[in-house]
Amino acid sequence: MRTRLTLTLLLLLPFFTNAQSSMQRQMQASNAMLRQQNHMFLQQQQQQRALATMMNNIETKEEKLAKEEKKRTKLQEKTNQREADLKTKTEELKTLETNADTNATTLKAIEKSKKEVAKFEEKISQSKTEIEKSSNKIQDLQNQIQADKIKKEELEKKHEEEKKAKEEEKRLKEEEKAKKEKEKQDKKK
Repeated sequence: MRTRLTLTLLLLLPFFTNAQSSMQRQMQASNAMLRQQNHMFLQQQQQQRALATMMNNIETKEEKLAKEEKKRTKLQEKTNQREADLKTKTEELKTLETNADTNATTLKAIEKSKKEVAKFEEKISQSKTEIEKSSNKIQDLQNQIQADKIKKEELEKKHEEEKKAKEEEKRLKEEEKAKKEKEKQDKKK
């Protein structure tokens, strides 16, 4: 009786080990598929975060651009006002010089007017350099915004391509799974 039991167990042992190894292979395949899905999900999340960051950068730079344009407009208005003031001061200086008497008060008024004209010219020069700096800054911001928009488009395109690839891979896996199921059913018949 013992020998028969031992012999039966020895005969059935290959079936048990085969079934166990088959289950291990299925588990490994399942785990590999889950790892791959997790990896793709993490990649997708990273791309979405990068896209959101890029959008935020673009919005921030556009806000800076608007502020800088506003600043440049104010500087231009200020410069125009200073130029108008300079024009009136130079006209006053010319009238003082044409109606010039040789007395001390008139000479002092002419000197004072010349100093004021020089101050206005200096302020106008400073304003023009500030406008130029502002214009350069605006140009840099516009270039950065354009570059960021191009990067954003590339990220979106890459995201779409990977999404399509993922859907295609999923479809192929489903077809393969259906094919295996069909083969199993055919074997059972």
